[in-house]
Amino acid sequence: MKFLLDFLFRVLQLFTEPYFLVFLAIVIIALLKRKNKCKNLRIGVFISAVVMVILIGNGFLGKLISGYLQKSYIRTSEIKNTPAQNPIIVVLGGGIVDIDNTEKLHTMSYSRMVTAYQLYHEYQKNNQPCKILISGKGRGHISEAELFREDFKKMGVPDSDLIMEGKSMNTYQNAKFSREILKKMGTSNLYLVTSGFHMKRSLALFHTFGLKPIPQASDFIDTEITVFPNSYNAAFTFVMLKEVVGIWQVQLYNSLGMNK
Repeated sequence: MKFLLDFLFRVLQLFTEPYFLVFLAIVIIALLKRKNKCKNLRIGVFISAVVMVILIGNGFLGKLISGYLQKSYIRTSEIKNTPAQNPIIVVLGGGIVDIDNTEKLHTMSYSRMVTAYQLYHEYQKNNQPCKILISGKGRGHISEAELFREDFKKMGVPDSDLIMEGKSMNTYQNAKFSREILKKMGTSNLYLVTSGFHMKRSLALFHTFGLKPIPQASDFIDTEITVFPNSYNAAFTFVMLKEVVGIWQVQLYNSLGMNK
């Protein structure tokens, strides 16, 4: 059952990709034309594909989704003094880039690192203990957690304040494996640091495992409404549409009791 649903959601994600929509429209039109019929249907398929590509590429759809995904976390992204005692800051990885056999953190990971460090520093300057839990393995030879760890140490965070979770390959596993670590530590004061567009789905998964972190969005993305579609809008709209599909998946799996 779960395998089938995973497959169906992966197929659904394809329909958020502008190039796939264009390719699919071309294939359908070619097949219909080969049968030499359904002219009105061919026109309808063509118009539908064009409209979807325009909405994805001109920034209009992206603007709507951007608000849905991120609006709730704009104010929570501000670093403030908080009464939380002995908190743990959970930082989610953003991927690994491999260039010339050299592995580095993805660019979005650095905003997460800065946000986590700013929050950590707020506690440190008030002589309050605080730890950072780095979650993510990634698909490189070196785990994201390890790369994060090295950079945090260069920023002055002692190794004793860094907790490693270097097994997770996705957000679901981020939440699951972090829960296992946090349960052993017996902590309840949590912050969750990730990108704004990724926060809604991340929180939903952490809630699934009984965790109630305070969201701390590290960065935000948006589109610009333009007359002509462009690749900038298409790329960010695609990223956000995938998140929306991911949220639907989490909600469905939770309702069916399949996420635990």
